[in-house]
Amino acid sequence: MRMADIMTGAEAARCAAEDAGVRLATGVPGYPVNGLFTLLQHADIDARWQLNEKIAFEMALGASAGGRRALVVSKHVGLNVMADPLIIAATHGIGSGIVVIAGDDPGAALSQNEQDSRWYGKLGDLPVYDPSDATELYEATVDGLLLSEQIGAPAIVRVTDPVLSSAGPVTRRKAPSPGKELGRDVWLYTMLGKRQKYLKDGWTVAVRRAAATPMNRIVRRGRAGIISSGYASVPAAAMAAASRMSHLSLVVVNPFPARKVEDFIAEMDAVLVCEETSTYIESQVSSPRVRGRLTGHLPMAGSLDEQLITDAIARLGEVRVVTPVEPETLQSRGFSRGLCPNCPFAPVYGAIKSLGVRVASDAGCSILTANPPYSMVDVACSLGSPASVASGFPEKGVAMLGDYGLLHTGLPALLNAKYGGHALLAVVFVNRKAEMTGGQDVPDVVPLLTAAFGDDCTVADVAELPEEKAREVLRGLLHAPGLKVLAVTGECPPDARHSRT
Repeated sequence: MRMADIMTGAEAARCAAEDAGVRLATGVPGYPVNGLFTLLQHADIDARWQLNEKIAFEMALGASAGGRRALVVSKHVGLNVMADPLIIAATHGIGSGIVVIAGDDPGAALSQNEQDSRWYGKLGDLPVYDPSDATELYEATVDGLLLSEQIGAPAIVRVTDPVLSSAGPVTRRKAPSPGKELGRDVWLYTMLGKRQKYLKDGWTVAVRRAAATPMNRIVRRGRAGIISSGYASVPAAAMAAASRMSHLSLVVVNPFPARKVEDFIAEMDAVLVCEETSTYIESQVSSPRVRGRLTGHLPMAGSLDEQLITDAIARLGEVRVVTPVEPETLQSRGFSRGLCPNCPFAPVYGAIKSLGVRVASDAGCSILTANPPYSMVDVACSLGSPASVASGFPEKGVAMLGDYGLLHTGLPALLNAKYGGHALLAVVFVNRKAEMTGGQDVPDVVPLLTAAFGDDCTVADVAELPEEKAREVLRGLLHAPGLKVLAVTGECPPDARHSRT
């Protein structure tokens, strides 16, 4: 019998990809998946960063169609960009297996929101795995690739930073080799027919597998119980053992194993649902015995720890708990994150603030100017969004983009502004690095901007733009009619505070 190796969750996912014969790994930088993708780049796998998540998934779809298993690695908000081909894939069909590893960020430590990736399984009728540790992550990745190939649809494996960084025993195994290409006979069916065929031949298999999988485990101890999934299963398991409570730990969460969950609840006097970060499990069960976030026993947002679960267990006899919620502020948190102390672009940011106009920011470094001492951002919704947002401002304002945000999804928005006649000033910070997501290299966008926008594009080296000069240049471009683009080139220092996790 093969001995288990102790490894981190990220290492387990890499080993699972190798053992399952993954030939292509595509990814987009972001917390918490950077470290995992770096490991994949050192494996015997073609693993490269892509400009956005839609591209990354579509490349995996092409590999799958040609008979190669593929892995797509993205942070949770990246699934929003990927959603178009991801959701359609089950109806369209795939060849060899595809697994999407989605890195969620409970507590929104380094993200725009908490967003729970498990819901994409419901939206697209896709299998979803929610492992709690390295052992389960290895099994979920291998099983997901095999199931995906069997049913003709991608599978999602949801992870968080604690799952990727914690260590545990992993027993490696060789999975059967991929042997499925996407044939052209799929086009004999209408789109409705493809959907019907998937639900009949694919999804029903996934439902049976979810109902019978040994990855969803029960430990019986008493008439009070806990249901959990993902990393929340770690503190939940500890508290269940300490309190002599039964515990149902779910790894396969979609198709939802309704019978197993309902039978477990029926055996209990009261059940606490521990999950991060939304009420994915809790909202799918209907019983007065169930407690959780919806009943106030656990907070509606944020990650879970042993103390929160202990407090909830102590009040398990109450049907509903009312706990005052004080939304976190920069002051209550005790700190705000600002630009690097030696940021070369600081004079340009200061000059933008002095303009006194509405400012749309990227979700890259420029979003940090929403915090003191700048406090100048009006809207910072998503990566690549500033030009679109600024196109909707009542008066001409500023769109701040990084070069990676421009390539991610920002360029179509700028072209739309040009051909739609929208008036805005787009300031593109060209440092040739994706600094906020890990310092990955970015192609030089200056030739692209000058070719696309001609005389409406001004290029300046940040070293030649002290704040007063930058203010003069910006005012001139702001008061000129229509769309103007200022590309500010510079180099971030070696000690820039990017996230490599």
